[in-house]
Amino acid sequence: MVNDRQMTFSENSFINLLNEGYSLISEGNFNEAVKKLEDLMAQNPDFPGLVDAYRTARFWHNRAEELNSISFGKKMADFLMSEWSVYEDYAQETGTLNSSAYKSIMIYVFSKASENYREAFLKQEESADNFDLLLNLGNCFLRLEEYQKAVDTLEYAGKSYNSNAKLLSILAEANFHLGDIEKSLWYFREAFFVDPSEIDLELIKAQPVKQLHEIVIQNCSSTIDPKEWIPVFGFLCDIFYVRKNLQERQVKIIKEDLYRLEINFQRMDKEQLETSNVLPRLINKYLWLLDYYEFQNYSRENISEIKTRLMGIDANLFEEYFLKPKTPNK
Repeated sequence: MVNDRQMTFSENSFINLLNEGYSLISEGNFNEAVKKLEDLMAQNPDFPGLVDAYRTARFWHNRAEELNSISFGKKMADFLMSEWSVYEDYAQETGTLNSSAYKSIMIYVFSKASENYREAFLKQEESADNFDLLLNLGNCFLRLEEYQKAVDTLEYAGKSYNSNAKLLSILAEANFHLGDIEKSLWYFREAFFVDPSEIDLELIKAQPVKQLHEIVIQNCSSTIDPKEWIPVFGFLCDIFYVRKNLQERQVKIIKEDLYRLEINFQRMDKEQLETSNVLPRLINKYLWLLDYYEFQNYSRENISEIKTRLMGIDANLFEEYFLKPKTPNK
């Protein structure tokens, strides 16, 4: 409840006026939003959410002139995304990430940015960056919770760039919210295999990944980047359970990566390993190869060798796991 009862308007009327301010923000009408919110601030500056709305409107109003001077297309979209990053840091600092003001400005920024990225792509603006345009467009659709549009956009982009971790993670997140859990888990598993460092966990709300992030924090408290261990525990906890057959060239690449990682692993001491991504990536590559020999191209000898090597790398992590019975793809 509002403490200050000395208001010209009733609470309901005040809430309605504040909602009008939110609407003006979501429409990008920052000048009118500032005026309306300044009037409300004069009425009752302590009203819940009002200060957040006013600061948000002022923040973007101060950038409106520059925004309006930029031509429609990629440059305008890039400007919006750059300023959004600044605003998001501000919202983090002030604890307003879950506020109505934050949600209102998000609608404006990502809707406007998506329009501009789409236009830039259709006009083949800076055609060499078409993948980035589509990736940013998919990102915008994800933030707007337009999940089918995100999937349609990034599946098109993925025809040429199917080994990009950021693209795969956005596809995974969108498919999760569309209810296609198996496709989502496969995309997540592949994204974390390609490059965990490229995945923005701030964008990921899917419960399996959030659960794995918590498991990693509990079990690998000294790790520099928890994302690197998510695919390992995704395998061990049977959360990333969806498997697809590997092509021979993919198996060859995994073996080449393992050779390189093993050399680095042997050269590093414990402290160096804790500050690098070598250990979790080495383990993850072995786990993919283990899958290959267990479920796709069965080889008792190779399975035994991989298990022995994993036990040598971290017996505490794998001893219990290897005692559990294994099942094929669910």
